[in-house]
Amino acid sequence: MPEGPEDVRTLVRRAPLSFVGTVTRLGDARLTDVPVDERTAVVQVDTVLHAPEAFQKLAGNEVTVQLSADLEPPAVGEAAAFFTNGMVYGDSLAVTEVGRLPADDVQENIDMAATTADAMPFSPIERDLADEDMVAHAAEADAVVVGTVVGLEQMTADQPSEHYPDWWRARIDVTTVEQGQVEPGPLDVLYPNSLDFRWYKAPKPKASQEGVWILHATEGELRAWAPFQILHPDDHQPVQKLDTLQAARR
Repeated sequence: MPEGPEDVRTLVRRAPLSFVGTVTRLGDARLTDVPVDERTAVVQVDTVLHAPEAFQKLAGNEVTVQLSADLEPPAVGEAAAFFTNGMVYGDSLAVTEVGRLPADDVQENIDMAATTADAMPFSPIERDLADEDMVAHAAEADAVVVGTVVGLEQMTADQPSEHYPDWWRARIDVTTVEQGQVEPGPLDVLYPNSLDFRWYKAPKPKASQEGVWILHATEGELRAWAPFQILHPDDHQPVQKLDTLQAARR
């Protein structure tokens, strides 16, 4: 079984939902659609550690957990921190176990969350992981700048296909160049304004919006519209994240 804070971080990366829960039944399920075997458990959720917004209020409910074949099944009455992926959602929730830790191993996180403004006990870990991902993403970018949006322009009104990105151009007044061959001043940046599933996570600049912009060189015919583009969810960050980027490079 994993031990130590680094393993907590690894498990948070691997599992979108974790909670401290107490096993109430083995070989049983709360949902009729879930196949039951000796590794199917019903678990009472005591504390949600991290979760998508829709599942942050699971405490007090029973969920079905398909236990990992790599871990010894817990006993009825045993409390543990379960790290899980969603499996079935209906009148109740069924999840598959990714990993497990003794409940005592996460008690410090729970106690700390009770005295801070953090929404979830693992919120600080999630922030650290997000910062690590953002720093790694920025390192691979062609430019990183700080600036304010001073103009927006739709590049074409035609939608030639269902998943067309609906290209717009933002003009950013660059005040600080953190990375790349860019000069302070006006800079054109292309972005997909479509809300189609392929593009909805891409940043959608707004008038007068300030921030750190992580830029990628535009390729092909699109380069005629702007030298850079933003496509990744991390390509826009609050200005305060510049300190995080700079600290990572020291």
